[in-house]
Amino acid sequence: VKASAYRLRLLNGSNSRIYKLAWQDGTPLTVIATDGGLLEAPVTRDYITLAPGERVELWVDFSERTGSEMRLVSLPFSGFDNGGGMMGGGFSLPNGAPFDILSLKVGEKGADVLPLPVHLSTIARHRTEDSVNLKNPRSFTLAMQGMTHTINGSVFEMDSVARNEIVQLGDLEIWEFANLEGDGGGMGMGMMNMQMPHPMHIHGVQFQILGRELAQGNELIYQELSTGFVDDGWKDTVLVMPGEKVQVLVRFENYAGTFLYHCHNLEHEDAGMMRNYKIEN
Repeated sequence: VKASAYRLRLLNGSNSRIYKLAWQDGTPLTVIATDGGLLEAPVTRDYITLAPGERVELWVDFSERTGSEMRLVSLPFSGFDNGGGMMGGGFSLPNGAPFDILSLKVGEKGADVLPLPVHLSTIARHRTEDSVNLKNPRSFTLAMQGMTHTINGSVFEMDSVARNEIVQLGDLEIWEFANLEGDGGGMGMGMMNMQMPHPMHIHGVQFQILGRELAQGNELIYQELSTGFVDDGWKDTVLVMPGEKVQVLVRFENYAGTFLYHCHNLEHEDAGMMRNYKIEN
C-alpha cells in the first residue's frame, strides 16, 4: 500500500470461525460502515468481533508509516465447541487461536489524506414504539437437541412456514433471538449442552439492533468478545453469544414472499438451524 488513506471492506466468509480483528501494534480500528452501509459517524474499537456473514468497513491512515509493516491479526479468545467435529469437520486451527490475517507493507507516499468527516451519513431509524408487537416480541429460541440444531424446537423444512413465522408486508416488528445453550436453559443433555455462539442472519431485510441481555454465569467468555461488537447502523447478521438474548427491530418492506432466516455457522445451518419466514401482502 502507499502511505495514504485506505477504505478496507472486510467480510467474514468463514464457515464457522469468529475473528477478533486488531492491528498488531494496538492501533485502534476506525469503523465507518457495517453490513448495510455507512454509519452516521465513525466509531473506534481496540478490536472488532466479526462473526460469519458479518461485514465491516475500516478507514486506515498509513500516511505517517512509510517503510513500515502493519499486520491485521486475530487476537486470542476462549474457543467454543461449535459442533464442527460432530459434523465431520474439525479444525487444524482452533476457533479462538491467535493468528496473522494480513500483512501490509507501506511504500511510497500516496495521495494527501483529507480528514475523515465526523458525519458520514443520515440514517432514518425505525422507532421502537411503532412496532406492531412492542409488548410481545417475536421470539426464536436457539438450541441443540441431540445432533440437531433447532430454532424454536424445529429444523429446516423446504416448504414449511410455521404460524409464528408469518409476518405482514410493511409491518415493523421486534424479533428476539435467545441463545439458551449457555445459561442452563438448554435441553438438559449434559455434555450435549455446549456453549455455542450463533450469528443469526435474516434474508431480504436490514435491521437495527435494539439491545442485548446476558444471563448470569456467562460474563467471562462474553467479555472477551463483546467490546468488539459494532451494533451501529444497518445490520442483517448479528452474533448471539451463549446465554444471550438479542433484540432487533426490522421492517418487512418492498417484497412479499418466502425468505430464510438462519445461523450463519454453516455446520449449524446444515444441522437444522435454518427456517423459512413468509411476508404476506
